[in-house]
Amino acid sequence: MSKANRSKNFFDDPHALVSAESETFRVRSLPPIWRNSLILTTAITIFLCINQQFVLRFFIDFTPLNTEYYYALILVLLPFVFIIFPGSPKAQIDCVDWYDVLLFFISAATIVVMMVNVRQSASLGWEFGGAPEHLIWAGYLMWAILLEGLRRTGGWGLLLSVGPFTFYPLFAESNWLGPLKGAESTLPLLSAYHSFSSESLLGVPIQAFAETVVGFLVFGTALMLTGAGKFFINISFALCGTFRGGAAKVGIFSSALLGMMSGSIVSNVLTAGTMTIPVMKRTGFRPSYAGAIEACASTGAVLAPPVMGA
Repeated sequence: MSKANRSKNFFDDPHALVSAESETFRVRSLPPIWRNSLILTTAITIFLCINQQFVLRFFIDFTPLNTEYYYALILVLLPFVFIIFPGSPKAQIDCVDWYDVLLFFISAATIVVMMVNVRQSASLGWEFGGAPEHLIWAGYLMWAILLEGLRRTGGWGLLLSVGPFTFYPLFAESNWLGPLKGAESTLPLLSAYHSFSSESLLGVPIQAFAETVVGFLVFGTALMLTGAGKFFINISFALCGTFRGGAAKVGIFSSALLGMMSGSIVSNVLTAGTMTIPVMKRTGFRPSYAGAIEACASTGAVLAPPVMGA
């Protein structure tokens, strides 16, 4: 092998030499009725978030509980998983199958049942087996819907990694678990736990999304549409755009500028990433590589003054 070939191979992206699972999932080209419905639900999501976060009380004489608010967001977002993501690789992507429409309405109806009974289940003490029977069965259905939605969006690998742990409390006292043994639960109690506990469906991920992520997504979009985001991008391009790998350097520098102001890794990724990741992808960086650069840059920015990781 010549010296030039050895040098070329040495500097090649090592990740490009490894066969990896496709980074993109098959999504449908939605018909107009579903596309317009998705746009409407997106607007409803933003409205719900603004109303809840700023306590604007658009709902006269009614202040939703946090759990009701979380279920409202799940109601407008989760059913569309079955419309956007096909159920199998052989499913058509230019039309919506009848069973996906059925899953859409079943999931929406189940979520409505859970949402309108949140207060009742809390007052009856679902932690101690006081949840009504119909909510227990609705919880079973919700459990299955969530696992199917996880399979469609994250693939079989994620489902097989997460799914078994949802059943863990049923055999938590088994001797073969060793140090992982815990308090065992019954199936009805586990259904109520997954439905109403702040450590399962209504846990940290949905709380972070409902209280932080949506707001910063809207903020990042507002920056882009008003031109404010271009200010940081232009500064970064002026300083780094002429160098090799300039798009990545632009992402790092702009993330540093925004991260030193926000003090939050997540919010920095959500604001700067909406601008820098598309730039890196357009210049040839793979999506996963661009996302990794943005994540590392945002983490480092939070450790910089004046926040310094506080």
